[in-house]
Formats: sequence, structure tokens, C-alpha cells
Amino acid sequence: MDDKYGLKAATDRGIKLRAIGDSILLENEFVRMWEVKLEPGETLGFHIHYHPYLVISLSGGSNEIETISGRKMATEEPAGTYVFINDMREVHQLTNRSNVTYLSRLVEMKSVTWAAT
Repeated sequence: MDDKYGLKAATDRGIKLRAIGDSILLENEFVRMWEVKLEPGETLGFHIHYHPYLVISLSGGSNEIETISGRKMATEEPAGTYVFINDMREVHQLTNRSNVTYLSRLVEMKSVTWAAT
């Protein structure tokens, strides 16, 4: 069985996927906006995105994305920058590698839903 997005790997390892943010700040039929806040060294546990999304960095910081398969990617997110993700990606977690609190808004575009097939 193909496990392109790591859902089977997460299940096999007993990992319960978490929400993609800390709290929902706004939701309607079009968008869902999350707050993501990580203290230095803190990790937002394994999760997966089912919608295209926009991340807006409010505080800036250096983070590390680690996929369920162990691949690690460093990210630099200066305050005021943004990134739009328009493809489904593997289950992953996010760790704040800065010495400052990381704060962002993650806005999901609910008009598109990806399937992990």
C-alpha cells in the first residue's frame, strides 16, 4: 500500500494527529484561521493539512519542519512574510528553533479539500 502522505506510518506508530493550530480565530464557509504560537523549543505535534493554506508570520523566527518519515527542513520566517501552500504534503510537525516566541496565522481555504489517496 502506498503511504505517500504518511497516514499509515502515523497509525502504525500510534501517533494521534493533532489540530493544525492552537485555536481557531475565525471560521466561515470559506476559510478557517488558526493561531499558531510556539515558545522557543516547543513543537506543534504531527498533523496534516487537507486544504490549501496561507501562513502569515507575525513575530518572525526560525522553525524546523520534520516529516513523519524523518525528513527535516529549516524555515526562516521573518515577521510580515507569508507562504502559500497549494499541495497536500506528508504528515509533519513544526518546532520553533528560535530563542523568541513564534506567532503566526494559518488560513485554510476550505473551498478545496485534498484526499490522501
